[in-house]
Amino acid sequence: MKKILKKILKFFGKIFKGIYKLLDLILITPLSKFIYWIGHSIQNKNLIDKILNDPNILIYVSLVLAIGIFIAVDRKVINLTDTESIVLSNQPIKLDYNEEAYVIEGVPESGDIVLMGRKSDLYLAEQLGDHLLTLDLTDLSTGTQKVNVKYNNPIKSLDYKVDPSNVTIVIYPKVSESRTLTTDIVNTDKLNNTLVISSVELDRNEVIIKSYKEKLATVASVKAIIDANALNATAAGTYELTNVKLVAYDESGTEISDIEIVPDTITATVKITSPSKVVPINVVPVGDVASGSAIATITPNIKSVTLYGEESVLDSISELKVEIDVNGLNKNKTYQKDLAKPNGIRSMSENNVTIKVTMEKETSKEFKGIPITFENLDTTKYQALAENEESTKVDVVVKGVSSLLNKLEASDITASVDLSNLEPGTVRVPVMVKGSDVRLTYTSRTTMIGVIIAEK
Repeated sequence: MKKILKKILKFFGKIFKGIYKLLDLILITPLSKFIYWIGHSIQNKNLIDKILNDPNILIYVSLVLAIGIFIAVDRKVINLTDTESIVLSNQPIKLDYNEEAYVIEGVPESGDIVLMGRKSDLYLAEQLGDHLLTLDLTDLSTGTQKVNVKYNNPIKSLDYKVDPSNVTIVIYPKVSESRTLTTDIVNTDKLNNTLVISSVELDRNEVIIKSYKEKLATVASVKAIIDANALNATAAGTYELTNVKLVAYDESGTEISDIEIVPDTITATVKITSPSKVVPINVVPVGDVASGSAIATITPNIKSVTLYGEESVLDSISELKVEIDVNGLNKNKTYQKDLAKPNGIRSMSENNVTIKVTMEKETSKEFKGIPITFENLDTTKYQALAENEESTKVDVVVKGVSSLLNKLEASDITASVDLSNLEPGTVRVPVMVKGSDVRLTYTSRTTMIGVIIAEK
């Protein structure tokens, strides 16, 4: 045993002697010669000269330098191997599981990979681009599971770290339900202003939605998104849209992105029409003209306008009213007015109108015995009677130009009182009069009448 130990010690002794000779040859001796040369080069032959000429001191200095270099390399202060690292961010994570049987939640969309190694290997790794992060769930059952993220590491000479290295997921059994499809039309403002989508017909009325039970319970509706801009419609007609997107929404109208819809797209047939309606322009003077003057004619350069919009909106519009300010007017005047587009109307054939107003001397004419009507009475609860005979009729003075007054009939004038929001009893209400010709002014000689309101 002692002989073996002696042989081992002798063997290691030879190794250390060899290392010393090698260091002496490549490091200590050259450094000693270099320092010695420096010493000779210094003119001042003092203490430094003696130190530098002392062979023992030179050996010690060389040894200290050698040990310092060794430590620097060992501690990687000096990097002789050129090792670096790179980060591959947002690498997609692929799932390996039975998609028909399970739903997985809690999986991040991507992860980061830190690669460490030589520059050449890192460069090759970046060029290959074959980096894959996977979660293998094939042998796992339903419930909460903690799974390691795997990396394929195409360059085996590189070290790596993955973030996240593992994830906690929940595996649910997949179920399915049938849901009725509805439509949601978007980008209607991109459609030609004279066109409207009148109907949409889908190639199927129901779809299948798939996920876990609790997720399906949050689905309030499934809609086919009809993009009017994708129709490229320039005229009325029937258009077909393929690959129409289907979207699931919750009760608040928020899209639920992780619901599987089968099929995921459908085909829609869209009917586009151009409903329109011609309505007259009704010019209404606002204010009182100057005393002694009256409006003789009101002449717009256009008599009517064609409106485009939904049928239901068009049905509710009978005229296009344009107001002009005639307060204090005593001579002829021309008005330039923009036409206000009614709510729900997409387009109009005209957007402005020129109105000429001519003035003449004012005259007046009186119409007697215009009957008074009751308006806005809740007839389901109440009935109304005039307080006396004088409260059933009024005399009306009409002012304007003689040519218009001569054409006016008593039947063209109406008198009324507003009985809305009145309680049972005897009340005094103002009389309102108006006529068919807006160029004339109408004034009742009786301003207030008494009305008796009684419950039925």
